[in-house]
Amino acid sequence: MLKRATKLTEIISAFPQAPLAGDEFEDYYVPVDKERDKSLSRVEELKQNLKKDNAKILFAGHRGSGKSTELNRLIIDIASTTFIVQFSVTQELDVNDLNYIDLVMVMMEQLADRAEEAKLIHKDSEEFERIKNWLSDVTEIKAEETGYMLEVEAGLKANRGILSSLIGLIAEFKAAIKSASSSKTEYRKKLEKKISLLKAHCNIMINEISLNLEKKGKKLLVIIEDLDKAETARTHEIFYRHSGILSELNASIVFTVSIFALMSPCLADVSGRFKHVSLPMLKTTEKGRGRFLKGFEVLREIVDRRAELSLFEDDVLDIMIERSGGVLRDLFEMIEIAANSASFQGLDVIDKNASDYAFERLKSKYRGMITIEDDPDTGTTTKSLYEKLQHVSRSTTKEFPLDERLLFLLSCLAVVEYNGEQWFDVHPAVKSLLENIDMEN
Repeated sequence: MLKRATKLTEIISAFPQAPLAGDEFEDYYVPVDKERDKSLSRVEELKQNLKKDNAKILFAGHRGSGKSTELNRLIIDIASTTFIVQFSVTQELDVNDLNYIDLVMVMMEQLADRAEEAKLIHKDSEEFERIKNWLSDVTEIKAEETGYMLEVEAGLKANRGILSSLIGLIAEFKAAIKSASSSKTEYRKKLEKKISLLKAHCNIMINEISLNLEKKGKKLLVIIEDLDKAETARTHEIFYRHSGILSELNASIVFTVSIFALMSPCLADVSGRFKHVSLPMLKTTEKGRGRFLKGFEVLREIVDRRAELSLFEDDVLDIMIERSGGVLRDLFEMIEIAANSASFQGLDVIDKNASDYAFERLKSKYRGMITIEDDPDTGTTTKSLYEKLQHVSRSTTKEFPLDERLLFLLSCLAVVEYNGEQWFDVHPAVKSLLENIDMEN
């Protein structure tokens, strides 16, 4: 649980690298809708899209833009009318080897588990048994021999009847997916041959849950997070080549994806199946016109909710905000490092020296991200990345076509896109690196 810092040693607990959730919203959430985009709140846009039956939404944003916090805000707003099944692919699967079949299988597991907990479906449901028997036949996994069921028999897990067998079977599938075993390929091949039946069984489960929710005046929503951690090419594979099965599931689903997933022309072809909602970054600078004061004000308020501003020497917080480029994750990281440094020096406040030290640490991190091995296929080299950064930094229009180098720099936030107005600028930490290179030359 967050607690507002009143001394430097409490800073680390007040600025975790994690989204706000639950009771934390009341004390720590600062609405930033108008600072992101004065014309439309993205949470409101999500709500409007979810009024449609079986809506499928790709919720996109840059790393650290606040997607998870905004989703948690959405969850609080709609909790009274919606039964939400939320899970992260990074916790359930191997995000580096992700497949559309994996998503459907884990969704079935999560739906069955949560629905039985909420008494929306009986643990010994005949539908569960039919689905379990079918999956066992197709994959040739014996449910009773899975590690999960062996733990049930040993008394390490509660026996939940047919549900235990179904979850045990999918758990075995997930274990194979996470390992380097050849069985994961075999399981996927077997299920792909029966993909229409996999979809049908998933929909049978969804329909039964939805029917019981209707009696309570609620709707079902599935939220699948952290697909933005997967490679862009893998995301395209899932949502372009295999968009059919996901779009035809009888539930509303929000998928969090990288902003680059929406930048591909191929995904424009499936826009009828998936609604695109992108979350703009908070900006701290006007395009070529100095500080964006409203952005500074809202970031100061975010920090103020978490720590007494007297912990910062005069003007130091504003300097740190400017150096963050509006990337909240970077601001929190600098505050934590600066607080630790100031404490180590025996100080009671973060002074300019501690702030400068934290900025040097941030610059070092970015230097590592833009120092790469030369790629002969694309022609992308460390030198070419620095040339692109110099071009973006010196530009007065701040508008550029998306080429290979710019996409790479955007992916690591060396270049920040203020996508409410669709313009780009170099992250302040990287700008400082460029100045040093200029001086060296």
